[in-house]
Amino acid sequence: MKTQVRTYCGLCHPRCGLVLDIENGRAVRAHGDKHHPVTRGLVCPRSQLMIEHLYHPDRINHPLKRIGPRGSGQWQRIGWDQALDEVAGALDALRKRYGAETLAFTHGTSRTYHWDERRFNNLFGTPNICGANNICMCPSQAVEYATYGGFSWGDMRHSRCVVIWGYAPSKSNLSDWAGLMQAKKHGVKVIVVDPRRIPEAEIADMWLAVRPGTDVALMLGWIRIIIEEGLYDAGFVERWTVGFDELKVAVAAYTPVRVAAITWLDEEEIVASARLYASTKPATLTWGFGTDKQGVNATQTARARAILRAICGNLDVQGGEPLGWVEPVGSIISEAELELNEALPPEQRAKQLGADRYPFFGYPGWEMNLANNRKLPKGYMQPSMAGISCVAHAHNVFAAMLSGKPYPVRAAISVASNPLLSLPDPKRTYAALKSLDLYIVHEYYMTPSAALADYVFPACSTVETSQLWHSMDFCVACPRGVEPLFERRNSYDFWRGLGIRLGQAEYWPWQTVDEVWDYCLAPVGLSFAELAAQNGIFGRREYRRYEQLGFGTPSGKVELHSQIFAELGAEPLPVYREMAHSPAGNPELYAEYPLVLITGSRFMPMYHSEQRQLASARNRHPDPLVLLHPETAQEMNMEEGEWIRISTPQGSIRMRLRLSERIDPRMVDLEHGWWFPERPEAEPELFDVFSSNANILCPDSPEFCSPEIGSWPHSALLCRVDKIEG
Repeated sequence: MKTQVRTYCGLCHPRCGLVLDIENGRAVRAHGDKHHPVTRGLVCPRSQLMIEHLYHPDRINHPLKRIGPRGSGQWQRIGWDQALDEVAGALDALRKRYGAETLAFTHGTSRTYHWDERRFNNLFGTPNICGANNICMCPSQAVEYATYGGFSWGDMRHSRCVVIWGYAPSKSNLSDWAGLMQAKKHGVKVIVVDPRRIPEAEIADMWLAVRPGTDVALMLGWIRIIIEEGLYDAGFVERWTVGFDELKVAVAAYTPVRVAAITWLDEEEIVASARLYASTKPATLTWGFGTDKQGVNATQTARARAILRAICGNLDVQGGEPLGWVEPVGSIISEAELELNEALPPEQRAKQLGADRYPFFGYPGWEMNLANNRKLPKGYMQPSMAGISCVAHAHNVFAAMLSGKPYPVRAAISVASNPLLSLPDPKRTYAALKSLDLYIVHEYYMTPSAALADYVFPACSTVETSQLWHSMDFCVACPRGVEPLFERRNSYDFWRGLGIRLGQAEYWPWQTVDEVWDYCLAPVGLSFAELAAQNGIFGRREYRRYEQLGFGTPSGKVELHSQIFAELGAEPLPVYREMAHSPAGNPELYAEYPLVLITGSRFMPMYHSEQRQLASARNRHPDPLVLLHPETAQEMNMEEGEWIRISTPQGSIRMRLRLSERIDPRMVDLEHGWWFPERPEAEPELFDVFSSNANILCPDSPEFCSPEIGSWPHSALLCRVDKIEG
C-alpha cells in the first residue's frame, strides 16, 4: 500500500515542508511539499538524508544506563520509567546537598524544542543553561532588542539593495539563496561582505573581502561616510533616535584610510559600498553567523549593523527591516511565554555563572530588555526569549565543574547537544564532563559527549514529532510524518517525565506536545489539526508602526547611544577592538603563526557536527577539509588531498587539504564539527574526537571574548600549517 504524508524537515533551523512517500508502513522517500505555504516545495540536499536518518542502524532506540567506567562504552538497556526514576532521584539528592544551581544544561541548535528545557530548569531552580548561544544569532538578537526593541530578519524579496554580511545562504538557507538570485534578476543591488569568494559573491555588484574579525571597523567606516555625506535619513534620525551627536564623534576616527589599513580593503571600495547601501532604498542588511563568532568584536558588530539599519531609514519598512509580530499571529502564545521564567526566583538568578563578567547576556541585561518590551502592546513585539539571550557562560560553567568554584556544578543534562564539538577548548570540556557525579544525555546517536554519560535517552527525529513554525508574519503547523519508532521520544516527553518526578506535575498539564500547540493556538480559535488543515495563518503587515507605538527601549526611540549598555558598564557606542591574536594585535605571534584562520563555515549536506554517520553525506563529503590558496600551498610544498597539520597557540589538528582561489593567500578556512562515528566509542578513541576538531584551536578566556556578551572567537585567529611527514 502506498500513501503520502505531509510533514517537515528539521535537519537544520528552518522547518521546510516535506512529503514522505510511505510504502507498507515505511517511509521510502522524502521530497519537497509543493503545497507548503512558505517553502513551496523548495528543500536543500539535507532533506534527502531524512529517510536514512530515520532508519539508521546506529540510532539510539532505547534508554541506556552506564554499567562500566565512564567512557568505557559499556551500557545496559533499561526502560524509560526506570531511567527517569533513577535520574530524578539522583538529581533530587544533588539538589538537597548542593542547591539547585548544581545542575547545568547544554542545548543544541533547535533540532528539539527549547522552551521545555527552560521551563524544567526554571522549575528545578537552576540558572545555568548554556550552549553555543554566545556565538550564534543570540548576541545579535539581544543587541537589537537593546537598540530598537526587537529583531528583524530583513525583507530581502522586496528590497532594492541586499547586503549579505557574514552569511552564505547558498550553504545554510536555500530559500534565501533562491530569493537572492531571483531578486538579482530583477535588478536588486547586491553587496557581499565575506573574506571568501562565496557563491553569493559571484552574483554581487560588489564583493568586499574583509579581513576576518574587522567587520565592525568597516561598519564604522560606512557610518562615518554616510553621516559626512548626508546620506542618512535626517527625518528619522531627528525624530526617532537618541545619541546621534555622540555617534558622530565615535566614528570620526574611522576614515577610509584607517579602515582600509585595518580591513585589507581599498579606500575606494569602502566609500563606494557605503554610498551604494545608503543611497539605494529600501535596503536589507543581513545577519550572519560569521559576525557573531568574532570574539571581542562580536557584540559591537551587531550594534553597528543595527545602527546602520536605523540611520538609513530602513527600520520597519517594506523591503527593509520589518519589526514586530502581526495579527492574528501575534496573539498566539509564544515560546517565550511557555518558558515560565517567572518561576526562577531572584536569589537563583543571581547565581548564574558568568553573569558577573558578561551581564548583558545574563539576567541583568535580559531583564532590562524584557522590561522595555513590556512598554509595548502585548503581541506586537515578541518578548526576548530567555532561552536565546539569557544564558550562563559555558567557560564559567565548565570551570565550576572542575574547580567547584564559586560553587560545585556536579550534574549536567545535554539534549541534542554535543559540547565536545560545539564549545571551545574541548579537552577542558572533556575533563569537566568526566568529573561529574551525574551526566544525562537525550540524543539521536551515540556521540563523543554522549559516550561520557551515565544515562542516554533516545530522541525522536523531527518527522516523528510535531511543531509550530511561528514567525513574525505566519504560523504553520508542522505535523509528524510517522509515529516515533522503538522507544524514541521528543524532548517535551523527556522533560515532562523528569519534571513530574521532581514535583513539577502541576506545571506540565498537557499529556502530549500536540496539546501544547492547541493551548498556544487557543487565542486565535484554532487547534493544531485545524491549523494544519487550513495550511497555516498569515498576518497582514503594516509598516512604521513605531509612529504610534514607539520602540521598546528605555527612551522609546532607537538608541544609537545605548542606555542599557551604559548602565551595565559596557561601551554604549560601537567600537573596534584589535584581537589579542591578530596580525596587528600581536606582531611577534604573527611571525610564528603567519596565517589568519576562520572556522565554522557551513557546508552541504552536513550541519554543524551532525550527519557524520550517514553514508549519503559521508560519500559526498568523507573527510574534514582545510582550504588554502594555491600560492600558499606551493610555498609550503603542499599538494591537494594530503593531510596537513593546523596549529594555533591553543593546539593542533589535522585535516585534508583542498586548494581554492576563493580565499586570500594570507588565510586558512577549515571546517568545524568533525568526529568519526566509524572509530571506536570507548576511550581512548572516543570516536577520534580530538584529531580534527576545529574547536581545539579556539580559546574562550576573557581576553578573547566580547566583554558585553562573552562571544568567543571561532574566527580571526592566528595559525600556521605544516606538512605531516609519512
